[in-house]
Amino acid sequence: MATGWKLATGTGFCEVGGELVFLDLARDKYFSLRGADRAAFDRLRAGEPNDSEAMMRLERTGLIMPSRTSTSIGPTEIDVPEDDLMATEGRTGLRMIATAACALRWARRAMRPEHISATVVRLSERKRAVGVPGAEAAAVSVAAAYAASRWLNPIPPRCLIDALALDHILLARGIVTSLVFGVRMSPFNAHCWLQTPETILTGSAAEARNFTPILVVG
Repeated sequence: MATGWKLATGTGFCEVGGELVFLDLARDKYFSLRGADRAAFDRLRAGEPNDSEAMMRLERTGLIMPSRTSTSIGPTEIDVPEDDLMATEGRTGLRMIATAACALRWARRAMRPEHISATVVRLSERKRAVGVPGAEAAAVSVAAAYAASRWLNPIPPRCLIDALALDHILLARGIVTSLVFGVRMSPFNAHCWLQTPETILTGSAAEARNFTPILVVG
């Protein structure tokens, strides 16, 4: 029997410039809550009572779902590291070139709007199965080799496809890292990257640190 509420699978939120911004991967959209819905959501995450009409409105947004545990809803939080691979020399070879090509083909399908929600669920399950985070040095070494081979692949670089592809490669080696989605306002923009606690593995740290994390996988 449900005793509380939780965020729906594939949903995250953050506060940027006073706005509550949500990512709903199932519907492939970002949006904000305002007015009565924002007030009802604020009461919910503060553990304050809401009337049934307010809860029905929130449930219809698809952001929340019943939970068997007490309500615990908070914004996405993760420390974005200051280091990246810019000063790391990566060495590649035929094996990584082929591995990257296969991973990029997988990621191109996995990132499609009709697939991305299920992709994130599967990645989460794979990471839970592995358990402990991967070793920093191993993650950086594989990421640097992937980056060194990337220019050989004709698929255009994009933040999401490269983060998914590298995550796929690392998980195949039993290395768990964090896939992070972020947003910024004025003007609105979204970004995605892969990181360890110490290093940004795709893209640059300077770019990632310009975004507020909204959803973390792993």
